[in-house]
Amino acid sequence: MNRLERIAIAAGLLIFVVSLQFGACIAGTVTAILAAIVIGAVATHLWINFDLPGGHTWRLPLLFSIAELVAIGIVELMLKRAPFLWLCIPLAAASSAATEFFLLWNSARCGLCNRRLRTQSVVFRCPRCSLSVCDQTCWSFEHRRCRLCLEQRVPVLPIQERWWTRATGPRAEYGRCQVCLASAEQVDLRLCPHCRRLECRDCWDFGNGECARCGQALPHLPESLTMAVAQIPEEISAR
Repeated sequence: MNRLERIAIAAGLLIFVVSLQFGACIAGTVTAILAAIVIGAVATHLWINFDLPGGHTWRLPLLFSIAELVAIGIVELMLKRAPFLWLCIPLAAASSAATEFFLLWNSARCGLCNRRLRTQSVVFRCPRCSLSVCDQTCWSFEHRRCRLCLEQRVPVLPIQERWWTRATGPRAEYGRCQVCLASAEQVDLRLCPHCRRLECRDCWDFGNGECARCGQALPHLPESLTMAVAQIPEEISAR
């Protein structure tokens, strides 16, 4: 959903709130007050779940207060109802604020930037550190790892010689890494089992076990490297 669509939905929701409150005010003062409380809670829940613009801290209670003011103002101009209808405005704001606080307090946070993650947010579980991070600032799509692991060059491939021998064959005694150009005397060089290109173990690891030339992956890669994009896991969003 792009920003224009979210703005259109937000506008439609606000118009719907005004219409509902207007109808409740016509029905009577008690109905209007109860409707204001329910509308503030339900509309806030919908707003946050659809990740509509402006859904942060004091903005939602203010928006619904304005919607309530419009509805009650129309009723007062048309019908001159009881002054107790104006109680709907602070009650709707309080209901909205309480609902927003509850939803955001119980929502998951990004493992790096600590941003609140909504139920519709996309989360990536880093194959190197296992942190669940947001896609906005903390995930590197190009390198398929979190920003922290990218900066720190955290390894993901096993260090055991047996694993490397099974995946690539024995260490190459001659040549240079075709990525970083380090010689066999400086680094541990391994042949790509598909195109026979030399790469050092560090470059293999940085490339997530994929050859920089042919793009083929080494066999027996760790399961964490096969991770995929997913919505927030239930056990995380339930915190």
